[in-house]
Amino acid sequence: MSRKPLSEELTPQALLERAYSLGNDEEARALYRDWAQSYDETMLEGLGYCTPRVTAALLARHVEDKTQPVLDVGSGTGLAGVELAGHGFTVLDALDYSPEMLAVAASRGVYRATIEADLNEPLDLPDGTYSAMICTGTFTHAHVGAGCLPELFRVLQPGGIFACTVHKDVWQEAGFAAESQKLAAAGILETVSHEAGTYYTASTDPEGWYIVWQKRK
Repeated sequence: MSRKPLSEELTPQALLERAYSLGNDEEARALYRDWAQSYDETMLEGLGYCTPRVTAALLARHVEDKTQPVLDVGSGTGLAGVELAGHGFTVLDALDYSPEMLAVAASRGVYRATIEADLNEPLDLPDGTYSAMICTGTFTHAHVGAGCLPELFRVLQPGGIFACTVHKDVWQEAGFAAESQKLAAAGILETVSHEAGTYYTASTDPEGWYIVWQKRK
């Protein structure tokens, strides 16, 4: 007998806790396969998830030319893409390793292309492909560590802006503090802003950081 999708079995908070406690790649792919169709309802209505909106506004404030290509890193169902389109960005690509999540993102009609890729592996993209990048909700518990940053900055154009969130619990643990300092020392990035903020509308304490990095020219 087939089991029900996780979204039917668990509450929004339980789904989030499941995402934060993933043990391996197989568990992650299964979770996001089952969650894809109800992810937006769970996160937006059930949890009041606000990072796509906040991070998109942050990127918009730092990118003047909104006709240049932007990569939505770990796009999921495309919540950030919708927000970016609302700010006037016209060339958006979605990158995620869940084909089910990408299918939902593609259905929104705001992306030029969808790219199925694992951020823990080299990206099959030329150097300097994108003028800007956004990443919300991917740099968190049991997800992608800071080892992906050099590769992401490789595909970002010199002078390009990267707006992202990093959960406070993984800033040190997953290497984001050390890797960003290393890339800064190597002359690859500079930090434009790094501010604590909440990720859910009902939160009273910040869950992590809203960061804007720029690739040095």
